[in-house]
Amino acid sequence: MTKEDILNTLKTVKYPPYSKDIVSFGMVKYVKVEADRAEVRIFTGGEAEAAKKVVLEATKTLEAAYPNFKFDVILLAEDPAKSAQPAPKSGTLANVKIKIAIASGKGGVGKSTVAVNLVKALAEIFPSSGGEPRVGLMDCDIHGPSAAILLGEKVYPSVTPDEKIVPPTIDGIKVMSMGMLVDDDQPLVWRGPMVTSAIKQFAEDMVWGNLDAMVIDLPPGTGDAVLSVVQLIPLDGALIVSTANNLAAVTAARGAMVFEKSSVKILGVVENMAYFQMPDGSREYIFGEGFADGAAARLGTEVVARVPIDKTLQSGNPSEGSREIFLNLARKIVDKVGK
Repeated sequence: MTKEDILNTLKTVKYPPYSKDIVSFGMVKYVKVEADRAEVRIFTGGEAEAAKKVVLEATKTLEAAYPNFKFDVILLAEDPAKSAQPAPKSGTLANVKIKIAIASGKGGVGKSTVAVNLVKALAEIFPSSGGEPRVGLMDCDIHGPSAAILLGEKVYPSVTPDEKIVPPTIDGIKVMSMGMLVDDDQPLVWRGPMVTSAIKQFAEDMVWGNLDAMVIDLPPGTGDAVLSVVQLIPLDGALIVSTANNLAAVTAARGAMVFEKSSVKILGVVENMAYFQMPDGSREYIFGEGFADGAAARLGTEVVARVPIDKTLQSGNPSEGSREIFLNLARKIVDKVGK
């Protein structure tokens, strides 16, 4: 019996409530085979009850497949990969009190819409003082920048005499996006090092000033840009955006693992386009319910907001109901971070 045999056998063990197995989820962290015994270490990162069920099911499955072997299936309290990640630079954006990343496992879930409406809500909590904004939005989705479009205004940054870039202010928010530097119809065909360099410049070479909060809009997935932000900026937490379908929820949980491994606190899951608000005030869950709850349970966190299907969220002037949802979300984030 080999390590590969054990992993193939464990692919039949599902992580509830998903149909996906624990090996594909990356929960099997260690396998060692010696003579007539084997040790398997598992980390789920989810609820304790679900984790115990996984360990019991894994043990039962292995013993049934290899009755002449003894198995020690151990549940780990924390992910051993966390210690392998380099710590971010503590001095980066030191004048920004709260730094929140907005992430998603896949595109098309409305991550940037959530980021823009959250920063607008934070601007209500932290209004400009003496004409100076107290919140900022850093659009790190280099290949698909949309902050300027969603804010409804394209303003170019200015440059100081010592060649530092000053992010423009839109609606009381300091904003920097690659969309402000290139034409709307100009694609950015950049490789990883160039993307990393752009993000580094956004974080270190911009005159952001003293801010109470900053929202950092990440590209979907776990590519170079996401890793660059996690390694460069000392984040206070991350919000994971998903939609009401199983694929988005599963990929959201997978995408969030980069934060788990980097010891960045996951503040919660935002379920976007969760329902349609009917004229009588009732909610119609067009795509079903419970998907975001499963992703949150997998990550050991909670669903902090359910955002309706509302076209005004992309207009710069959200409906009163949606505005209140994001104000409540902003208050939760500030409370969770505790700054």
